[in-house]
Amino acid sequence: MKPLLKPRYWGLLSIAVVLSLGLVGVGCEKLESTGVDVSITASPTTTAALDTTTSTEIPVSSTDTLAPTTTLPPAATTTTEKLASSETLLASGHIKAMGFIKDVWEDGSGRHLKIDYADMLTGAAADAAAVAAGAIPAGEHVDNDYWISNKSTKLRPFDISNSVAITTSTRWVPPDDVDDMNQPCTWADFLSFWGPGPFPESEGHLHEVPWWIERDGNTIVKIDEQYLP
Repeated sequence: MKPLLKPRYWGLLSIAVVLSLGLVGVGCEKLESTGVDVSITASPTTTAALDTTTSTEIPVSSTDTLAPTTTLPPAATTTTEKLASSETLLASGHIKAMGFIKDVWEDGSGRHLKIDYADMLTGAAADAAAVAAGAIPAGEHVDNDYWISNKSTKLRPFDISNSVAITTSTRWVPPDDVDDMNQPCTWADFLSFWGPGPFPESEGHLHEVPWWIERDGNTIVKIDEQYLP
């Protein structure tokens, strides 16, 4: 068994402890004597609020273009009406026919006429029709190479457009050197051809000659006199 420290060592140890405590005390006094407060401040914790709003962006390329707008032309008038044998359907959808106009008038509802359809035949068809009608013997030819065939006397009523276009071809139009073919005619003059008269010499026959009509549905938009030699 080792002996305890000798008394002299205890004295040295006590002195060392005292000196250490003294140094600590001096250090504290020096800090206090400076008047400086020493404090440690922790950096504040910042909590950022999260944006919970969701936005969706659709990227658009600078080369993207909108589809062009296409404008269609107006459709032509179409008809499902059954045509009479004397009628012809035009590319415009209008219906054209020739006949003898029996009456023309106007009233509170507009302008009107009644027409008896007929067929203008030429060549061999004209000869055959004239032979069938007993107008010429077989093997003969009709005068002026035309024949008007009128197998039915049915009168067909139609309305007339306020903007109807009318022409005449055997009405005298002054001055004398003007060609009378396909001359424009006013509605008032056309109406006067059907009475009550008296008629000028160059107009007295116009209610008896054949006329071509062109109609859009039940409305006549064009009227032309058929020239007869």
